[in-house]
Amino acid sequence: MAGASCLLAIRLFTLTVVQGSALAQAAEERLDVEKLLPTWRGKLLDRKGRVLAEDAPSYDVAVSYSLAKGTWALERAEAQARVGAGSGWRKLKQAQRDEKIAQALPEWQQQQASLVEILATRSGLSKEEFDKNLNAIATRIDEQAAAVFRRIIENRRSRGQTLDVKPEPIREMHEMHVVFRDVANEIAFEMRKLSDAYPKAIEIVDAVQRQAPWKCAEVEVPRANLPRPIRTSIPLVLKMDGALDQIVGSVRDEAWKEDLERRPFERTLEDGTTEVDLGGYRASRDTVGSRGMEKKFEDDLRGIRGESVRRLDSSQEDRIEPTPGKDVTLSIDAQLQMRVQAALDPRTGLTSVQSWHTHSDALSIGDALPAAAVIIDVATGEVLAAASTPLPQDQTRGGRTSMASETASINRAIEAAYPPGSLVKPLVYIAAVTEGVLREDEKIECNGHFFKDRTDAARCWIYRERYKFTTHTKLTGGPLGVEDALARSCNIYFYTLANRLGAERLCEWYGRFGLGTLGGTIPSAKAAALVDSRHDQFSAVSLGIGQGPMTVTPLEMANAYAMMARGGSVRSPSFLAGGNQTSAMHTFSPTAVSRSLDGLHRVVSESYGTGNHMDYEDGSNDSIIDTPGVRVWAKTGTAEAPPLKVDRDRDGVIERTVTDADHAWCAALVANEGDKIPRYAIAVIVEHGGGGGRTAGPVMGAVIRALVSEGYLIGDGTRKAREQVNAGAIR
Repeated sequence: MAGASCLLAIRLFTLTVVQGSALAQAAEERLDVEKLLPTWRGKLLDRKGRVLAEDAPSYDVAVSYSLAKGTWALERAEAQARVGAGSGWRKLKQAQRDEKIAQALPEWQQQQASLVEILATRSGLSKEEFDKNLNAIATRIDEQAAAVFRRIIENRRSRGQTLDVKPEPIREMHEMHVVFRDVANEIAFEMRKLSDAYPKAIEIVDAVQRQAPWKCAEVEVPRANLPRPIRTSIPLVLKMDGALDQIVGSVRDEAWKEDLERRPFERTLEDGTTEVDLGGYRASRDTVGSRGMEKKFEDDLRGIRGESVRRLDSSQEDRIEPTPGKDVTLSIDAQLQMRVQAALDPRTGLTSVQSWHTHSDALSIGDALPAAAVIIDVATGEVLAAASTPLPQDQTRGGRTSMASETASINRAIEAAYPPGSLVKPLVYIAAVTEGVLREDEKIECNGHFFKDRTDAARCWIYRERYKFTTHTKLTGGPLGVEDALARSCNIYFYTLANRLGAERLCEWYGRFGLGTLGGTIPSAKAAALVDSRHDQFSAVSLGIGQGPMTVTPLEMANAYAMMARGGSVRSPSFLAGGNQTSAMHTFSPTAVSRSLDGLHRVVSESYGTGNHMDYEDGSNDSIIDTPGVRVWAKTGTAEAPPLKVDRDRDGVIERTVTDADHAWCAALVANEGDKIPRYAIAVIVEHGGGGGRTAGPVMGAVIRALVSEGYLIGDGTRKAREQVNAGAIR
């Protein structure tokens, strides 16, 4: 008796003193029921307060880990056997317990199968697909549990502690996991009744669904100012589906590895304890911005969950209220974006191959051409519109090329890079004058080819057989100043400037203009210096007309023109309304900027300008950019393009490969007729569109008219005309 008493005393001492605090804490934890409180994402708004994306209430259906694992029936059978045996359960041997569980198991297995079948039917998936979803949930949680156990073992090993520890269930094993989302009210009601009948198997979760009010809209496109073959007084009404999708972006319902690493929900500290970040990412039941502005402003839009801890013994509840995400106001104007998107739509006719284009013979009239356009506010650097075609939804229409369909999710205005062609010419002139290698009023002779002993390389675009090998010097009667060189897009003038600057210094200047900083590529200082050291004059001078090893995005190009209009003031393009500041100031020669703008104005105002007019086969012509009341400074460009593989039927079989179709560019600065300085910078590109003036020029005209329609420019100055244009234009 004394020995037994000693053993009991030792055990009591161990439980109360040695393990007392740990056991008390474990008991306390069992009395606490923790529940996470959902938060919601902030709204995405356009610059005028229109809602572009917001969370709306919805219902999700969640299942337990055991149902996903397939062990729910076994757990229910064991619970039934325990209840049936009462206090005698502990006296039973394991074989006797297994026998009682086996007796109850078939009924629960039948209920489990019936429950899973109902859930699969209501989810709209086949039984096989639904089973795969359940298996994915169970596998993910098992992997998480294994990872947690490995960390515990590694922590104990590093501290020299015993490794005799059993795996413990993790939090996710006691939680419900969403198996399908956004169910209709009637299905939610049915699922709620099932939840009442099987409370530990399924649950209806109050959730939110991301909605985009501007996903679908009708846009009225005036066609009275389009090129003559497609001109009509009858407006075209386009149903635009997903026109803002590329800019707004989307969210996904699952956190990826990079999200979990960047901000995990739970983190194990060095002492083995776990730290919880209520704003962190969890592998399940989490919403993450996956692309577009949803991704760019993820940290602002994302909210922080709340938490509720309820005591079972006293029903006392401690709450941390959720913090909703912040609303983000974009610089984008939704209606302007819609109008620009409509101008790029092949159904309007400007970005499908037309008879007046200088297109490849391998392309057919009506073939749709990918295109992009971006508008920047010169004063603030804010992006007002960034449109691109095709959209992902456009792939169901005919006439698409394989290249376009494979990259339809890309917003070409900000994510695709192309050789800039002649658009860099005014930048090269400003760089040459500022560096002192060219006098502001210096004139240069165009003899058709830059190298004296080679007539087949580094030629001017006009020195061709179809133009009878003429030169700009012959056309003007003498050497060219920068104004005529820009208006006529003389290559020899800018080959000369690039040669004087050298590749290294020229590429450095391209970087100052922001080229190669937002997705484009400009040769590094080392690479450019290598070109200079090898005396590779052809590569060096090619950079002066935007060819060679360089690419830019339309956003970069518009930003460079905006910087030129500001006289060297640097403002990074911003998609956040009111969120941009001047970051630097480059000293440009004011006279050089003024002469560049004069040359760009002549591009559209003088009959010899490359953006002034286009001729038709019958001898008639049309103005390229015709917007009364708007002053335009523009530059057209034609840039070499990679081969285009045409798969019109989208069946994976390439019909033909087009190798002679250049990209068509046009960049412009615009303002009201009476303004002294430009207000907006625009860049337009039409992939494989051929000549910049004939193809990208009319698109530029449509974009400028969109600015007038939305009140950013006065245009002809008559309120009545603007009201007629705006009436019912976007619904």
